[in-house]
Amino acid sequence: MYLLNDPVLCLVVGVPASGKTSLARALAQQLSNAAYLSKDLIETPFTSSERVEGDTYAMIRGPAFRILVHFADVQLALGKIPIIDAPFSINHWRDDEYRDWIPPFKSVAAKHQARLAIIRCVPPSEEIMRERIADRLRRNESQWDQWKLDHWSEFMKREPVRFPIAHNDVFEFISDEMGAQGMQDVLVRFLRADEQPIL
Repeated sequence: MYLLNDPVLCLVVGVPASGKTSLARALAQQLSNAAYLSKDLIETPFTSSERVEGDTYAMIRGPAFRILVHFADVQLALGKIPIIDAPFSINHWRDDEYRDWIPPFKSVAAKHQARLAIIRCVPPSEEIMRERIADRLRRNESQWDQWKLDHWSEFMKREPVRFPIAHNDVFEFISDEMGAQGMQDVLVRFLRADEQPIL
């Protein structure tokens, strides 16, 4: 187990099938003072029958974003390390108020004298990313993955693997490095966590 002694707001972001959820959950397991929330946990119960362009998604997108920001605020106030699992890979493509998604999190971090640390998950290759999406579709984990496969060029244009992140504290994590050394790099080298002795 690890402990972060200084306040940190950690965002784990990345395109679909980049490994962000696996990494975010692994970090939440390894950090004894972490609190985890996924954007999908908020949105999926309301949008399981429509794509991201649907009316319901348009209605809940703003509240879901504000829940993530509020969650970070509350957890930092409680002395926890919020780990937020959210793609944010398509925001740069949309011309709306959530295109610039970093300032609200930066403001919450500043309020609590916390560091805003962003981890961008990157698949090892486009081919592996495509294989992962096809595998998710075979396991029926996301009915919207077929659209991604059928419109691959459009999907990659809208959600490039290295989408812009206007922040200077970003760690790029290649998602085939989920072993002990990769986790050590994230926890110790980037997040500056201290290892706790096992009692």
